[in-house]
Amino acid sequence: MRRTVLAAVALLSLTACSDVDGVRVAGPAPPAAAAPAPANNPRGPTVDAVALLRADPTVSARTKAALRPCPYGPSAGSYPVSTAYHELTGEVDVVVNVYPCGAVGAPGTGSSGATGVPVSAYLGGYVYTIGGKQLFRLENSGAMLTVLDGQLATMSATGPNNGVARYRWTGAGFSPE
Repeated sequence: MRRTVLAAVALLSLTACSDVDGVRVAGPAPPAAAAPAPANNPRGPTVDAVALLRADPTVSARTKAALRPCPYGPSAGSYPVSTAYHELTGEVDVVVNVYPCGAVGAPGTGSSGATGVPVSAYLGGYVYTIGGKQLFRLENSGAMLTVLDGQLATMSATGPNNGVARYRWTGAGFSPE
């Protein structure tokens, strides 16, 4: 009996609070909206960049050897890979760059900004479709892929045009501008 009275009092106190100061609780809250897609991936689908690189037979052994979680430093436990999504071909494509773990925060010429890795430390850069087809490969040490004004670009610590070369999509591949 005592439990029943306590339950009734608790229920009354909860219902009494449902209309306080003109605010009325009319039922359950609407379902929460889905989490927004990452800012650099407006359409949502993502890829496992490490698995993609490991499965690609054209990726160099040197790059594949770097695909291990970093054991120490600011990126401990994460893979030395930066991934960005851009519409380079009219569809969402993924730009993947690989760098050695020890390069995070290291001094050097230039920096990718997002990872804090000097451009001179990068091992390779790749562009894939969301479906996993490789569209572009750059395996020059000391260069990385980025997107400038909607175009694919390579950046290096040295070279003509401050180390920047741009590429345009031709419908069949990327061509230097």
